Amino acid sequence: MIAIQKIIDQLFLPFSRFSPLYGLAFATLLITAFALIIYKYSSNQKEIKKAKERIKAHFVEIWLFIDDPILILKAQAGIFSQGVRYLAYALIPLAIMFLPVLIFLVNCEYRYHYRPFQPGEVFLLKMKLSENVAQLEHTVNLELSSGLELTAPPLRLQDKDESGKEFREIDYRLKVKEKGDHTAKLLVSGQEQIDLRIFADALKNTRLNPVESVRFSSTFLHPGLGSLKPGSGIDKIEVQYPVAYIGLMGWKAYWIWPFLILMFIFAFALKPLIRVEF
Repeated sequence: MIAIQKIIDQLFLPFSRFSPLYGLAFATLLITAFALIIYKYSSNQKEIKKAKERIKAHFVEIWLFIDDPILILKAQAGIFSQGVRYLAYALIPLAIMFLPVLIFLVNCEYRYHYRPFQPGEVFLLKMKLSENVAQLEHTVNLELSSGLELTAPPLRLQDKDESGKEFREIDYRLKVKEKGDHTAKLLVSGQEQIDLRIFADALKNTRLNPVESVRFSSTFLHPGLGSLKPGSGIDKIEVQYPVAYIGLMGWKAYWIWPFLILMFIFAFALKPLIRVEF
């Protein structure tokens, strides 16, 4: 996974200093082109075209025989049956492209839904302890680089999650003092050292890493350049980055909405070039 993240980071690198909309448009173009190519070569294009033509014919049939309820019902049944056939032909390409597209979308989430800190902003660094650790909360030390400042004593919590399972958590309230990439080091039992990069006023479109976890599912959904070791005594670390929005014609939106708009534009623009039926 780390190698895949680095490759994707290199693809986004030329757009790092521009408006986020440029990088998002580039990502959307890549995803759309990839999806159309997969769809073309893994689906039955002839049968998809036939199903679409039959659906159109049934709609014309409804319009022509608007006064005949029996024919209208037959036409509606035909639309439904052909629609099911059309969806069935799309299942294989959707299954093939699901994982690669998901990886790209997850990267977009942490590149465009969060932003780096600005000097003067205060945030929480949350550390969730492993289940088998009893007294770790007394043996964890935090070391900060010069650009970060601890503004309050650590808050130690012991509670139950939604499933009723008990957990222990340590929260640190930190303040950003200056621009740059800063480091927060966690020393566990004086031996295990965990280095966290904290981005403050970094390059635009930087892929932030709000969560580090020992679990693969969490690491997959929160891509970083590393993960916690199973024996470190810490289950998850979370940095609460501020939420960012994409500016689109004076409208501040969650990145997925410009993505969907651009995806439909690119899909219909690339359709004749790739010669794909969808």
